[in-house]
Amino acid sequence: MGRSGSRVILLIGAAALILVLLSTGQYSSSSLGISCVREGYGIFEKVIRSPFSFIAGIWNHYIFLVNTSHENEALRKEIDELRVRSMNLEDIKNENQRLRAMLEFKEAFQDFSLIPASVLSQDITHVFKTVLIDKGSRSGFGINTPILNPSGVVGRVIAVSPHTAQVLLITDPNSSIPALIESSRVKGIVKGREESLLSLEYVRSTEEVNVGDCVVTSGLLGMFPKGLKIGYVREVKKDDRQIFAKIILEPCVKMEKIEEIFGIAQTVEVSD
Repeated sequence: MGRSGSRVILLIGAAALILVLLSTGQYSSSSLGISCVREGYGIFEKVIRSPFSFIAGIWNHYIFLVNTSHENEALRKEIDELRVRSMNLEDIKNENQRLRAMLEFKEAFQDFSLIPASVLSQDITHVFKTVLIDKGSRSGFGINTPILNPSGVVGRVIAVSPHTAQVLLITDPNSSIPALIESSRVKGIVKGREESLLSLEYVRSTEEVNVGDCVVTSGLLGMFPKGLKIGYVREVKKDDRQIFAKIILEPCVKMEKIEEIFGIAQTVEVSD
């Protein structure tokens, strides 16, 4: 048996002897021997108990941390769930506002047969600016059907299938709409341009055009009904060497945010 084994046996023996002496009670508390024994037992007990107390403290702290971690995880999940519910409620609120505006718009334009539809996808690139809607020929949409929403003109249908239709936005360079300035009745052609803006072309430099003027459809060519909002004058540049002014418009409709639209199903009368 090695030295470490002998030491363990001695410690166990000493502990047993101390316990026996303490339990017999045949030594007075004033005895120097028993006092030393008691003192030694106290030290021995502390030495033996300390590692266990330390381990117990660590274990209790670990259990506390684990419980706290579980509580934090549960609270985190609850907060995430509340955030999702909040977003859903906000989305429902916004949808209700849009649908209410659509209903009010439809009631205000009872002269037209307005067909509601929703945007399925959108392609706003430097080449094409179009959207795909969830209604087609079976719902009354056809080639050149005017598309609008409560804010103003969106575009026109350029391709149609039984259940979907592709709409060319007015901000596309291939789009052109006969228009006029609402206040002065000056006529021109609205065309799409880069940066989701519009230009009002073929307006003479001698005509009075002011920033903020509202531009609406003129009704010419019979494609769009007369008086629908297209945009507002954002910039006017005139050059004495040029016949026509350079007029930039801000569209009434935020093309990147459209979700619900109307198609005008009935034939639009040609303006005089």
